Amino acid sequence: MTERRDIGSRLENWARVYRVTHRAGISPTAAFCDHLRREALGEGASPERHGPDEADASAIEAGMQHLATRDRLLLYWCYIQQAHPGEVCRKLAIAHRPATVFVNAFRDAQRAIEAIVERNNTREIPE
Repeated sequence: MTERRDIGSRLENWARVYRVTHRAGISPTAAFCDHLRREALGEGASPERHGPDEADASAIEAGMQHLATRDRLLLYWCYIQQAHPGEVCRKLAIAHRPATVFVNAFRDAQRAIEAIVERNNTREIPE
């Protein structure tokens, strides 16, 4: 069973597994350079160093099928496409002012997918 992790890092892992870097215009070299830049800035080792957790990413992906469309699109634009919040707001007709409207929608989507995945995990555990 996957160890309990912050939903943000779990979604970042999901994005690493399901994002096609060359389609996003990011070369593997650029991704590696970005990794080195983050380490040079003292941001510490990223989860990428240990490789993606494909089992957890699959659990997140399976949960996405049960997520409300708006939440699924919000997480897709934020994690897979790595779009700027302003762009996400325009695409999903979310008010961009005050900023708390977007932040609350984003956190609600994170909580929703986390609840779905946790519910699915408890069903799979035989008692």
